[in-house]
Amino acid sequence: MLKEKLEFLRGPRGLRAAGYFGLKLLTRIDVFRIVWILAQSNTSLVLPSGWRYLSFHTDEALSGITGDILERVAEQCGSSPKQLLGRGGSLHLLLTEDSLVAQLSIERGPSCRVHSPPLYLNMAETDAIMGYLYTWPAYRRQGAARYLIAATVSDLSTQNVHRVIAHVRATNVPSLAAFEHAGWKTGATILCTLSGRLLTVLGATRAGFTLRSAI
Repeated sequence: MLKEKLEFLRGPRGLRAAGYFGLKLLTRIDVFRIVWILAQSNTSLVLPSGWRYLSFHTDEALSGITGDILERVAEQCGSSPKQLLGRGGSLHLLLTEDSLVAQLSIERGPSCRVHSPPLYLNMAETDAIMGYLYTWPAYRRQGAARYLIAATVSDLSTQNVHRVIAHVRATNVPSLAAFEHAGWKTGATILCTLSGRLLTVLGATRAGFTLRSAI
């Protein structure tokens, strides 16, 4: 782990992350990058042996998974799965047998609440934003997040979603590098206080969405 961190710091992304971290320490300002990708079907995606992908777009679909799995999903979901689906969102899981590998939540346009930092996002009706991406400890460092994101983007292309948006803390070098490697584009930069109050957003209008503070 230490070796990987040193390698990142030696590279341009690592120096940029160190700069953002220094900005955070000196000015108490946190920076997030918004990234996006067009939703397209991915017929070449192959999951590791024993892993399966499931997506849930309606309350009725939840009947296909056990109560124990639902309880574990809710721990990392921000709200209950039923609440998420009830407001038009969707839930996406990777599982192996009866164990959770990774999960994420999708909120749909034209508007939604982003919880970290606390913002209201206005976007196109065919946009969707990804949140609460979580890999369960036993399956970390196996590419689970990458597989789940790719499967989710492919699935959303069949649900009248044209673009998928995500936001990443600017100091999270590995995640930003992974998104870039997967073909995601940088859409905007968010600056906010450490308490979450929005200061400004650079490039949002050009990217086709607007943000306002939720506090």
